[in-house]
Amino acid sequence: MGSIKRQGIGSGIFMYVGLIVGFVNNSLLFPRYVGEEVLGFTQWLIELAGLFIMLASFASNATIIRFFPYFRNKSLKHNGFFGFIFLLRTIGIVLTAVILYLAKGLILEVYSKETSQYYIETYYPLLIVVLALTCYLELLENYLGALMRPRIPTFFRDVFGRLLALALILLYHFQYISLEEFIILYAWRFALSVLGLAAFTYYIGELHFKAGFSIFRSPHFKQIASYSFYSIFATLGSKITTKIDILMIPSLLNFALGGIYVVYSFFASVIILPHVGIGKIASPILADAWKREAYDEIRQLYSRTALNNLAAGMLIFVGIVINLDNIVAILGPQFEAGKYVAVFLGIGQLSHIANGYNGLLINYSPHFRYDLVFKVVTAVATIISNYIFISIYGITGAAMATALTIILINAFIQTFLFRHYQMHPFSKKMLYVIGTGILCLLINLLIPVIKQHFLIDLLVRSSIITLFYAALIIHFRIAPDISDLFWKIVKPGKKK
Repeated sequence: MGSIKRQGIGSGIFMYVGLIVGFVNNSLLFPRYVGEEVLGFTQWLIELAGLFIMLASFASNATIIRFFPYFRNKSLKHNGFFGFIFLLRTIGIVLTAVILYLAKGLILEVYSKETSQYYIETYYPLLIVVLALTCYLELLENYLGALMRPRIPTFFRDVFGRLLALALILLYHFQYISLEEFIILYAWRFALSVLGLAAFTYYIGELHFKAGFSIFRSPHFKQIASYSFYSIFATLGSKITTKIDILMIPSLLNFALGGIYVVYSFFASVIILPHVGIGKIASPILADAWKREAYDEIRQLYSRTALNNLAAGMLIFVGIVINLDNIVAILGPQFEAGKYVAVFLGIGQLSHIANGYNGLLINYSPHFRYDLVFKVVTAVATIISNYIFISIYGITGAAMATALTIILINAFIQTFLFRHYQMHPFSKKMLYVIGTGILCLLINLLIPVIKQHFLIDLLVRSSIITLFYAALIIHFRIAPDISDLFWKIVKPGKKK
């Protein structure tokens, strides 16, 4: 856990700085200065590109983490592993770009709303731009993650990229650029992050473009090819499960409601932020542990990270729920219709956190093929449930459907892991975390509304609940790692 804590703190700082910038961008400035319709379109552009990245990359993101330990050798430039993946991904980008070009008519038929078709018709080439840039960005992120260097990638994705977005929003607001220029530059901003990560990788002496074609003769190649093939569809299924709501809302409703949904989904995504941050460090460690068949080490890491992440995520969830009215006051009255989106998505995210890194475990295990079955089933269920729920309940229905499928897929994977490896992350202390969260929601009902200003109410309400929650978690050692970290900061010589 020592390396996880050290790297996690560094990545966590960047993630939370990025969180603040992202909140200012997506919740305050973008909807007001540019409009929720453009916000909905740009997010649609990014998420649709994200689906096709699975094809363009041949799902090599997971392959990098899992198989890099087999080729790692700094003196031999890791046997050309990075260059091999880079070449493979470049070929995939070209092939996928051709598919997207041919699929333009079909996409326009799916998004038949007049305003939706205008944006898609006008800016369709940007879909390929975002696809290519994000594909290379993810390659560098995962490669550096495999090298145990996650902090700089976190900075470029969560801080630098969002600062660029903030600059573009302000340039548009003060009329230095037109709306067309804004949308184009918003898509191309990923290029600077790619260049920045490439420069850092070169600086540390790890940027090796020469492809190691000897990988084809490696005893691991057959396993790599098989793993990547199954991962394409499994990862695609996972993307559909978590992102199809953002893609279906413009089709069934419009981009404006899609923009409102994006704002609230951003709030919900904050809940899973600690889980994602620690996952960047835990992922290569779990992959290496599977290689060594260190099952006790995996079980311990699995359980401890799930408890710590749930404790952090529960506090964020409670903070969102108790401030729903204040959030609407900040965003504007047009956002009232979607305020429960954050609640349902939050429940789904808490379920995902409580199940720990089960997706990583099954992906790195010899039974990785079964992950495809789980993802296909839940992807189909997600599409059907979103269609039904969006038609009935609008954007709130999309959140309900997404939460339901997140819970469903985690139940499938967790049952499988326990049956085959007797692994699960659950403990009594998780019930204590949930109970503490419920208790805080009840205490919130006793706090009177401060009518002078909603920001004062938000600050006072959040402070009281945070102090109460933290006091219980730390004093009763509900999450021991969090308690130990607190006392280490407050009293460095104190031993618990």
